[in-house]
Amino acid sequence: MLKPLTLMARVLAILSITIVQAQPTLKSSMLCYISADNTSHKIDAQLTQADPYTITCSYSDVAAAIPKFIQFSCEGGSTLVTVDIHITDGVHQQKITKDIQVNTSRKLYELPVLAYVQDAIIQTGNARISSIVFSNNMNTQVLLSEVNFSNSTSNYEVKLNQIFTVDLSGQVMKSYYIKSAAFKDVNINLYKSNGEFSQKLSKTLINGDNFIQFDELPLQPSKYVVVITENDPNAKKSSNAKITVMY
Repeated sequence: MLKPLTLMARVLAILSITIVQAQPTLKSSMLCYISADNTSHKIDAQLTQADPYTITCSYSDVAAAIPKFIQFSCEGGSTLVTVDIHITDGVHQQKITKDIQVNTSRKLYELPVLAYVQDAIIQTGNARISSIVFSNNMNTQVLLSEVNFSNSTSNYEVKLNQIFTVDLSGQVMKSYYIKSAAFKDVNINLYKSNGEFSQKLSKTLINGDNFIQFDELPLQPSKYVVVITENDPNAKKSSNAKITVMY
């Protein structure tokens, strides 16, 4: 028969092992601040329902602040990803939770951070992100490829007949989307920087937000001027048309 002290020691040992095993595994450590060149952090981790991905933030001697936005790239399937952002000022703690619907038609996702941080934490002047946890809520494996911290939004809404530019040579692609109240066929008209017509692509819009992944279209890495127009089968073809580009 085990002595009481021996029995208690074994029980405490078992409990301590159980507690350690219940903690989330820390997968990656990175500098969680806004870099001067807006460079994304490469992750390339498979995100499964059974295995969340945790980022622990380090800062060294870098002066850091809470970014307005966290952007991440996720691809490979459709699922619901929960992002938990842990904020601290060294004394107080806060968790910001956002559910993001991931689908195959969109690669870049964004969530606001600074707007949700408590005033009491911001006013100390020491507010930082301590960790970020990505959790997959469905039995669909997706690839978490990149994470970026920024003070400017990556979501850029465009409208029909609006002239805008897309730079496919940039490191961080904006997430362009167009809203539609119904199913609609449109043409994506692309021009070179000098206004010369380049090519036309067709797309069917659905009801809601329609994201356009320009980096996945058959285009050369360059800057393009883009105009999205409604597809009118009775309209005359104008493949040699040229537009005036204003800078």
